[in-house]
Amino acid sequence: MNYAVLLMNLSGRLIDAFLALEETKRFSLAAERCHVSASAFSQMISRLEEKVGIKLFDRNTRNVSLTPEGEIFSIGVHRIANEMANIVSEVQFRASKNAGKVSIAAPPSLAASWLPKQLAEFRLQFPGIELKLYDVFADSCREMVANGEVDFGFNAHLKYEIDFDKELFINERLLLICHITDPLANRTALHLEDLRNRSFIYTSKTGSVRQQLEPLVKNINLQDSGFEVSHLNTIAGLVVNRLGISIVSESAIALINRPEMVAIPFHDPRVIRPIYLIKKRNRSLSFAAKALWDQLLQNSDNLLVH
Repeated sequence: MNYAVLLMNLSGRLIDAFLALEETKRFSLAAERCHVSASAFSQMISRLEEKVGIKLFDRNTRNVSLTPEGEIFSIGVHRIANEMANIVSEVQFRASKNAGKVSIAAPPSLAASWLPKQLAEFRLQFPGIELKLYDVFADSCREMVANGEVDFGFNAHLKYEIDFDKELFINERLLLICHITDPLANRTALHLEDLRNRSFIYTSKTGSVRQQLEPLVKNINLQDSGFEVSHLNTIAGLVVNRLGISIVSESAIALINRPEMVAIPFHDPRVIRPIYLIKKRNRSLSFAAKALWDQLLQNSDNLLVH
């Protein structure tokens, strides 16, 4: 007889009844432990033996003991009971956020500036949780979330497919960067029209800043500088050498700040990039991932450069 298969088909109450009677060796004590009447407990043991198809206990008016077959059955019962106890313990341990892992994807500007401090604080609070971070552009972030490579990510696309759940993280300002000698450098705030006919350094088409900006400047005659770059330091290097002006996210300023360069906000409230936390739709976050998700949302105001 395959006892492993048989045990899997038995209810937890019948298994508990077997263990209680095996330990107490008395029907009355075992029934009390299982919180049922003595007659109900006796029926449970009879039902168990009926399902197994063999007699598990020898009993008389004084003694209850396992039959030889009952002793074999007991080995399997205890093995499964121990495995279940270990599983419950592991789940409770992970639920307390002391273990597990969290993988996230974020744009380079966040991954290199604001996010590391948040991850450091999270690790101090939950040292047993393994953290993974991927600094990727918007399209790659969406792919990693969709494919389950990360638990969640930051994203600022204008359009979202039905495959994602999202929660607004922050509306981040986009700022113009130019050389300190540029005619715009002394302005405290700009209109998009102020960029007309200026040589412009474009960021990568796959980046969220470019995708957010293009609808806003489509009717402005920006002059293509000939440069389209992906890395923030490259943009800064081009700007400080007077090869054009550009627009970057507010979180990027701390990474590319140069004495020869200034950053200027816009009057237009549309010149922002809404950043969302996104996860795969209908996929629950682990306790560890949810804890990090909540912390990041709670501290989103600290992202802004004042």
